[in-house]
Amino acid sequence: MTHGRRLLIVGWDGATPELVEPWVEQGHLPNLAALMGRGAYGRLRSVIHPLSPQAWASCVTGLNPGRHGLYDFGRRLPGTYQVELVTSRDRSGVPLWSRVGEAGGASVVVNVPITWPPEAVRGAMVTGMHTPSLARGLWPPDLWEQVRRAVPDYRIDAMSFDYESRDAFLADLAAGIDGRMRMFGYLWEWFRPDLGFLVFTETDRVQHSLWKQSCLPGEGQERATWRYAHAIRDVYQRLDSALGDLRAMVGDDCAVVVLSDHGFGSLDRDVYLNAVLEDMGLLAVRRPAPTGALSRLARRLPGPLRPSPWKGAAEAALDGTPRPAFGDVDWERTRAYASGLFGGIHLNLRGREPSGTVPPGPEAEAVLSRVERALLELRDPDDGQPIVDRVHRREALYRGPRAAEAPDLLVVMRGYRYMTRSGREIGRPGELVVPPAVDHSGNHRLDGILAMAGPGISPGVRLEQPHILDVAPTALALMGLPVPLDLDGRPLERAFPGLGWRYAAPGELSPSDGGARPAPEALLDRERDAMVRRLEGLGYLA
Repeated sequence: MTHGRRLLIVGWDGATPELVEPWVEQGHLPNLAALMGRGAYGRLRSVIHPLSPQAWASCVTGLNPGRHGLYDFGRRLPGTYQVELVTSRDRSGVPLWSRVGEAGGASVVVNVPITWPPEAVRGAMVTGMHTPSLARGLWPPDLWEQVRRAVPDYRIDAMSFDYESRDAFLADLAAGIDGRMRMFGYLWEWFRPDLGFLVFTETDRVQHSLWKQSCLPGEGQERATWRYAHAIRDVYQRLDSALGDLRAMVGDDCAVVVLSDHGFGSLDRDVYLNAVLEDMGLLAVRRPAPTGALSRLARRLPGPLRPSPWKGAAEAALDGTPRPAFGDVDWERTRAYASGLFGGIHLNLRGREPSGTVPPGPEAEAVLSRVERALLELRDPDDGQPIVDRVHRREALYRGPRAAEAPDLLVVMRGYRYMTRSGREIGRPGELVVPPAVDHSGNHRLDGILAMAGPGISPGVRLEQPHILDVAPTALALMGLPVPLDLDGRPLERAFPGLGWRYAAPGELSPSDGGARPAPEALLDRERDAMVRRLEGLGYLA
């Protein structure tokens, strides 16, 4: 790569400033503290909603979701109401490693979420979450024999619901970090790349599972003697140790960036937004009548039934009827519906949905305005406080050729302490606010972290309001590569004022969101079953 500079990007998925900053001050994260002291740091604002697919896609392309097209773990099949899992083939846009390849450089990319199926990267790629098997997640494909010998115990992911005990889960998180380090080190030494991009998802996984079981800065001090009081901090410290090893591996001539795709906090409730739409007469659901002794019990219980957060959808149907799904919706009488994680409302729009009932124009606007007002008036029956902080219109957040694929309204509830649960969108009559459907006590937040140090980066710089869209252009600038003018993010040049970089001349680079994506690879039945089980465990699918 002519006149290029080397860069290592290390992702700590879900690392949150509310933990990082006090733990740095207290000396628990010495390697990250040293990086921050020698360079720049700021709280990195994520996208709305701060979900891994759209956040990481925004990070690696520098494009807003209206251009790269990922909004959730699922996407609606055109012309249907069915949802399929997203893969890398659903993402538009040129990722960072492809820009490096165009300049003649090599990249080693390990465990970046939603990179399966792997791309034909110049260098090597090991795909991340939802990869059905390691053998299917490698580029070039003939890496399999080498990495199988070098890292025989490599783990693609670890989700808490797959384990009988939290101790086994935590042990596999630690083993996963060690395996990822061995994998990255092996490929780094083999390819000697210009760009290294390594993501650890273990921070996200442990915070989802044990947020309210941990002793954390600013909260939970009464948990100091609990069994898992320091489980989250232990994962951060293991990653901090790995950061020290990575810095030694890449050398002083390589700039290092540490970032997270979003932050974290507590998870308190799941919300059935479709209950609001059904109550407003905008959603029509065919509901079989309850039968049996359980239904008689349900009629005697005061208020909405609340399923145990540890039970699945079928077990939670205490009134003797199955929980309704989208197959039970009467689309001919439905004008709006909620779908996906964190809160998204779709109009059943004529000409867009297969059985659309709402004509575009003034009538669609009237329905959206009515729904907005109703959501902002929602109160939690337990504390009487508002459920919804803000309702965003799609067009206020996203722009680009794929913006129409987003929900019409995006609903932020209690700063993401409340969420909707994709795959469990429709509750029983009167069911609005319930305990989380899965064994999780933590959820995403908008602000993550961004720290960088190395050649040309000024020490002691506090970055003001950096955005995840700024990561890709900043990385290109740090590497001395031309930055496309059409990116939505901009280089954070305050961190490297004396470093030479430039915007690309018109026509010098291919359009950032152009180019057709190849069709997804076919999944084997057992691979699809494994992926679906993982998403069911998280409540992403019914």
